[in-house]
Amino acid sequence: MPGQVYSEHVSDLPRESRIGGKYQRTGVVMDQANLSFVWLTGDAFEDVVDENGLAPGHSHPFDQLLYVIEGQLRFWTGDKVHDLAAGDVVYIPRDVPHGGRPANGKPVHLVEMFAPIRTDYLYTAEHQLAAGMPPRMADGSRTDGRDLYETAAAMGDSTFVKQSDL
Repeated sequence: MPGQVYSEHVSDLPRESRIGGKYQRTGVVMDQANLSFVWLTGDAFEDVVDENGLAPGHSHPFDQLLYVIEGQLRFWTGDKVHDLAAGDVVYIPRDVPHGGRPANGKPVHLVEMFAPIRTDYLYTAEHQLAAGMPPRMADGSRTDGRDLYETAAAMGDSTFVKQSDL
């Protein structure tokens, strides 16, 4: 995976927007895990809560650690409800059903860490994974005008050498 230092300010990273802008996220990938930075508006998931005020959930084959940066989150794991606030953390083992939503109608900012790497989330870290690559065109393709050696050097690959350099 990345194997290279990556440094940016989280607020400058491109965000994916879902549910009419009520859920936004961006990602960063490490060698053995990935992070999602998530922003929820105060009314995210309010139209799908159950009689106990809980949002629908899901499960996945990844360990997950959730850390609340700002706001309050009503979160459930299995049959336990957690009322989380800024500074709180919850670990969710793989395959444990879970879900959450803002607790008091105010925005929530959190970070999620997944291990092993969620390959289905790699697109949220394209800004990192494609660093140094030509920008995408409207159809999603790229055109790279560099030669093999320039491209390899930009990607940190020093295995390509010209015979004349030996």
